[in-house]
Amino acid sequence: MVDPDFTRRIRHIFLHQRPHVSFTTARLLLGWSDAQMKAAVASREIELMVTPLAKWIWREDLVAKALELWPLDVIEEALGIDAARVLPEAIRTCELRARIPRYQVAMLEHLAEQDATTVSAVLTRELEDVASAYSSELVLAIPGFAAALAWPDGICAQQDC
Repeated sequence: MVDPDFTRRIRHIFLHQRPHVSFTTARLLLGWSDAQMKAAVASREIELMVTPLAKWIWREDLVAKALELWPLDVIEEALGIDAARVLPEAIRTCELRARIPRYQVAMLEHLAEQDATTVSAVLTRELEDVASAYSSELVLAIPGFAAALAWPDGICAQQDC
């Protein structure tokens, strides 16, 4: 089971209705220090919008960063029944059973331990590289593939933000 505070943070990121959140709120939701957040803005990992009222982070950037930080199955579990409403169908997780050599299982477990994440997250990350490498072919062969690769770009255009 996911920690209640962690669940609250994930739910806020993915269920937030406005197109942006404040700099401070984004920092707290990601669990980052002020220095980490400023570094992400400086490196342009996250776009900062400055208005006379406040500094804002686009929700799309916040969702993208959350997808980098946490395994999709953990995000989906935290969202519960709301996952079907906010995650595109092609992004939703499903169980895959495969028979692979034991050294590959050991490798995946080792990489997951090194990254303090799950085997599912390591495998998903590696399969994203495969998806990118074959994207021109797969976009034509698999309905919804292009949208899944592009998500969460344009998230506010797709949802009521």
